[in-house]
Amino acid sequence: MIYENICSENQLSVERILFVQIYDYEEECNSEDSVRNGNFWEILHAEKGLVNVYTPSSVHTLSKNELLFRHPSETFRIQMQTPVPAKIISVAFTCPPSAVPFSSASTPSCANSRSASNPSFTESGRNLLHGKPLPVNTPERRLLQRIVSEAENSCCAPSPFAAGQAALLYLHLLLILLIRNADADITLAPVSRSRQMAEEDCLFRDILNYMEEHIADRLTIDRICHDHLIGRALLQKLFAENTGCGIIDYFSLMKINAAKQLIRKGELNFSQIAEQLGYNSIHYFSRQFKSITGITPTEYASGLTDRKPT
Repeated sequence: MIYENICSENQLSVERILFVQIYDYEEECNSEDSVRNGNFWEILHAEKGLVNVYTPSSVHTLSKNELLFRHPSETFRIQMQTPVPAKIISVAFTCPPSAVPFSSASTPSCANSRSASNPSFTESGRNLLHGKPLPVNTPERRLLQRIVSEAENSCCAPSPFAAGQAALLYLHLLLILLIRNADADITLAPVSRSRQMAEEDCLFRDILNYMEEHIADRLTIDRICHDHLIGRALLQKLFAENTGCGIIDYFSLMKINAAKQLIRKGELNFSQIAEQLGYNSIHYFSRQFKSITGITPTEYASGLTDRKPT
């Protein structure tokens, strides 16, 4: 089957990302620091905790895995609900002059959209952007994670190819997903247990792939949580259910399995293997190797030699 002349009219009008910022509120928010305003759109996502968001006309309680839009003409103030620590991710972006991030919730046809380059919001479109907290499920959370990751990449020197452009593309995808979910009333429906299990299984596989890619790093629980926009409790639950051990213990096991492969190849000595896998010293590497396998790296290598045919 061939699909031709696919309509690509721009129904999103996001110009650029001004900043991506993560706020860790461990204590009561300072009222002056938490006041937000400016001529830009802003997404607030609660990664953990509870915060009250005060606007001139209303008060919203933003709980874990919810997000809220702030429009350019709006001022709000954030206040943490003590004693629960809160973590907020903020994504601020601008639109072309006299434009809004996206048009009406209903999608114009290709024929009509050419004459309606940037129509006004419908009432439902306005409510999506600002009006009430929106649920954030795994797909939206992953897109937020990628926005944060690419924003961090864009500040590196040298930065990965097109990091800033990738962040903007992920923001477009996030907005498209939110619009579609709002139209279909998907995110407002309860998440079934089977769907939740499927999402958690997919998230677990993503984290395993991430750990394999960072096998030479000294990963911490906080870093893994930060890079995947999840809480410690969910991370520990995923590994307890799928591996029967803690995530750091499992990461140590992955390192030792990688060390075994390198020893079998015989191209590196033990010091080089320890360095390649991110160990502080060969002594710590040897202790952890024996703790997990019951034998030292030397004994493991000797066993390989003994098994070789004469």
